[in-house]
Amino acid sequence: MKMSEEKKFIRDNTVTKEEFLAQFEDKTTEITVLIRSAWKKGARPFPLFGKEALANIDYMVPWIKDAEGPLGSFGSVYWFTKKSIFGYPYKPVFKEGFIYRLRVRPGRFSDRPKFRYFFLEEILEEDVDLSKDDGIYHNALDDYYMDCEDRAREMRVYVTRDLDVSKAVQKAQFHIARAVTGISAIRFMESGNGQMIEGLLEIPYDNREHDGNRNLKLKGGKIYQITARRRTGRDRENAFILQQILEENVEDEELIKLAEEARTPGSWHVDGLDDFYVKNGEAQGNILWDESDEISEVEVVLICDVDNPKTAVGATPHLLKILADKEAFKTKLFDAVVDHMADENGMIDTWEGESEGDVSLTTEEFVKRLSIDVILINPDGTGYVEVGLDEMFTDHCLEVNFNADGSFEVQGLMG
Repeated sequence: MKMSEEKKFIRDNTVTKEEFLAQFEDKTTEITVLIRSAWKKGARPFPLFGKEALANIDYMVPWIKDAEGPLGSFGSVYWFTKKSIFGYPYKPVFKEGFIYRLRVRPGRFSDRPKFRYFFLEEILEEDVDLSKDDGIYHNALDDYYMDCEDRAREMRVYVTRDLDVSKAVQKAQFHIARAVTGISAIRFMESGNGQMIEGLLEIPYDNREHDGNRNLKLKGGKIYQITARRRTGRDRENAFILQQILEENVEDEELIKLAEEARTPGSWHVDGLDDFYVKNGEAQGNILWDESDEISEVEVVLICDVDNPKTAVGATPHLLKILADKEAFKTKLFDAVVDHMADENGMIDTWEGESEGDVSLTTEEFVKRLSIDVILINPDGTGYVEVGLDEMFTDHCLEVNFNADGSFEVQGLMG
């Protein structure tokens, strides 16, 4: 399927049925997809072509990592059906979250990156079981262990809460399932050093390589000697993947004292600001963005240091850098929001009014209604901002990530 910047895929009845079908290849193929969304009661009706409706489902293929391949990452499958006035109106019925094997005709082109179009010829199999597919399983293994150290290390960990893996439910067939508990103190046996930590212990489980983990039970308030591999991904340095439990109910008085200290709330001082409240590896506080008023309060969260969940030495300088030139930070942030939300004419369609698009704002009108509600900062200077939208999009806010170099990446609406 070729990408086309000039040609647009027609998905409605502005063309004839024959013209719509001409957008698809004559030759059929088989695809296996996960249904992401299907029509449900309350949704708007599909477009009519005479007495027939043009129905569709949206799919995704999270077990395939080739976004440029024939299935892309996402897509739509279309079919014509006579709308029923009884029961489900757009048969056949597709169930969201289920995997189907279909015979389809591919679209001749795609006008959206990572997105593909197909026309349905036949449902070959419903509720497909991918758990026995060796290729998908080994891809899932590679993904799961992609961002962790190659070597497992021996350590003692203080577990903060009970965990019974046998009660966990494996929802996806194409991911390695994991059960998670917290750890608040750790001792690496290689160095012998013990320290406080706000960390996680992951226990992978499935019906194959990790089948032995399915009956594991961990008790909160106990120390376990284990081997585990440390995560290396951003913001995951204190997550560990269990390899083996070597000993249960280990006696280690120093770790117990460290764990108790880690769970005790504290404070973090930043010159010129009210003290931050420290708990569970986060230092939380509030600042006035505009000191001339009392309504521009911003919640600030400093993620505590990797090696000490009671201090925010790493994140504090990055906060001070933002506060040193708040106006520049806000201007650059709001510019990124406008670039993400505005159309080519610089207008922003809000969700105000009876239907989407009833209210359109200029860039200037839109920016006046934006606010900075929350700033979260990691020790490495990365983080995110929750941008308030003044109910322009119901109760949603906008999440915007920022990097240590000062650049911004808009993630989208949340809430």
